[in-house]
This record gives sequence, C-alpha cells and structure tokens, in this order.
Amino acid sequence: MKTQEKRRGAKTIEQMFASQAINSSHDNPFGMARVVVVGGGVIGCAIAERLTLDRHEVTLLERDQLGCRASGAAAGELSPHSEAAGGTLESAVRSLEMFPELVARIEKDSGVRVEYHLQQALQPALNEKEAAKLRASGGRWLDAQECRSVEPSLTPDVLGAVLRQEAHITPPRFVRALARAAAARGAEVREGTPATGFMVADGEARRVMTPGGAIDADWFVIAAGPWTREVAMGAGINVEVRPQRGQLALLNPGATSLTRTVFWSSGYLVPKPDGTIVAGSTEEDSGFDDRPTVAGIAKLLNFAWRVVPGLGSATLERTWAGLRPVTPDGEPIVGPVAGIANLIVATGHHRKGILLAPIAAATVAAAIK
Repeated sequence: MKTQEKRRGAKTIEQMFASQAINSSHDNPFGMARVVVVGGGVIGCAIAERLTLDRHEVTLLERDQLGCRASGAAAGELSPHSEAAGGTLESAVRSLEMFPELVARIEKDSGVRVEYHLQQALQPALNEKEAAKLRASGGRWLDAQECRSVEPSLTPDVLGAVLRQEAHITPPRFVRALARAAAARGAEVREGTPATGFMVADGEARRVMTPGGAIDADWFVIAAGPWTREVAMGAGINVEVRPQRGQLALLNPGATSLTRTVFWSSGYLVPKPDGTIVAGSTEEDSGFDDRPTVAGIAKLLNFAWRVVPGLGSATLERTWAGLRPVTPDGEPIVGPVAGIANLIVATGHHRKGILLAPIAAATVAAAIK
C-alpha cells in the first residue's frame, strides 16, 4: 500500500439494528482523539472498529447505507494469490493472517456471525502456458488426474491446478459486525449523512460539513471508495481514484457440485454454504453506472460454463454489480495527504477491499497514534 501524496437525515447504529439495539454513547472518558471517518464500506467500518480499540472518539459518516456499494456486492473470497502481485501480495498475505483475531473480537462485541471459515481454492491451467506460470507461482501443484479427483465437475481440458488454503467470509455480515463492534465501544454511526465539505485552516482540517451541521475533530479519514476523489475535493485535495464496475451472478447449480473456490483468468466461482455458486467478476470502466448488463453477465456465464461444464444447466438466480475504487497503478492509497497534516485517505483497494480491510485499518490506526 502507498501513502497518498500530491497525486439524508442521520440514523444511528441503534436504529439500523433496532431488533438488537446497542446502548452506544458518543462520550468516551478515555478518548485520545476525536476522529471522523467518511465512508461506511468495509474499509471505513474496519477503520472505525480499529480506532475504538485505542479508545478514540469516532464518528462514522455514510451518505447512503452501510455496505450498500462494493462491500455488499463482494463474493467474500479471501484469496491473496488470485490477482495480487508485488507489494499488494505481501500486504494481502499479512492481512489474511489478521482475520482470526479480528473475527473473534467483532463477533464477540457485535453478536453477529460473519461466517468466516477456511476454504481451499484451486487455480486451474487449461493450456501449457498457464500450467508453466502456475507451477512457478508456489502452492501445491495437482496434476490433471488429481484435479478431477478433488473437483470432478472441472472441465476435462484441465491440465493441472495449484491448490491453496485460503478463507471466506460473508461481506454484508462482516461490515455489519464491524460497525456494531465500533458502536459497542462508543462510536457514533450516521447513515444518510454525506460529507459535503471541509473547513481547512493553517494546514489542518478543522471540521467536516454535513447537511445536519459541522463536526469538529482532531483527525479526518476519507474511505469513500471510488467517491473518495469527490469527497477529498471538498478539502482541496486531488486523490487519483476512479470507479470500476464488477458484475456478479448467483447460480443454482442443480446436480453440479463444487466444493472449492475456483479462479481462472480474471474470473472466479465461489461455492456458498447454501449450495449456490457466485460467478464473478467483470472489470469495466463504466463511470458510476453500477447496473449489470447483458454483455457482462453473458461473459460470466460463459466463463462458468467453460471451467465447469455442468453449470451449463444451472439456473440464474440473481445478478448485481458494484463499483470498485481503482488507482492509476493499481495499488491502494492509505496514509496522510500532503498539505493537510490531519487528513488521511484510505482507498483504491480494487478487488481486495474485504481482504485488505484489516491491514488498512491497522495502518490508519498507526498513523493516528
């Protein structure tokens, strides 16, 4: 991860989860700093949760509903090796190692099960070039016969595959648990509350403006996904991040069985506990249009059929899409911005926002200390 350099009424967490209300208080007698986090996706919620561990006084602002964008659209696979490389790969591996402790903590404090579990993943090779690349990537190599033994539904064209131990989580539950855990430790969570601007003086942000009034704080964190650029412009800062649409499809596989996550090319098949399979995901420059398209879903269905031929008879249960934040070099931006000492940006996690949330939160917490 890199540091950023030049480059509608409020609703509380108790109202959000009225059936399981939390007695949350914004008053924290042990508070070290007042922090406003802008963005209620997985990155913003993870940061808010982590900061409450250090007894900071946290206010989390979300313009719509928590986790209603890319975080809620994600399939939930926690796979460092699927598309990452370089520094992101190292960060992804470290972040994955942080999940057991984080999950135990937020499930205890929130009362929400996030359905975290270890799950094997296969990366098959369907030609010799792919096979050579995968053999050199590490992991346990399975030959064609072993592949068909562990996943009989794979295409007969498979030449082999790398088998890795990874993990899975249910993203909407994960975001909810992070927010509830933060609220249980005193954070105030406001849905329907966009950040409309900042007051900056003498090289520091003094307050954030919202339709309900200004909020003063010692630190401000912008974690608004692809909308980070728009929010940061309110402080006179240009953050190079743009939206990228990713479409997904939920399949009922019928008699076809798949027990492991399968990654091939830029796509994946993720078996869910209820027996359905999520097929994802496209990468499209569509601006802020997050509607699924015929062409995008057709690409996913062809991919699923190619890798697991039995899915040709699967039924299409649902389609949806999310907008990921992408930076010019593909690396996340996490850290203070140049020119405003107490403003931090955390965005650009692309396809790995769920996976990288723990390490992003730890990075921000270290900067505020």
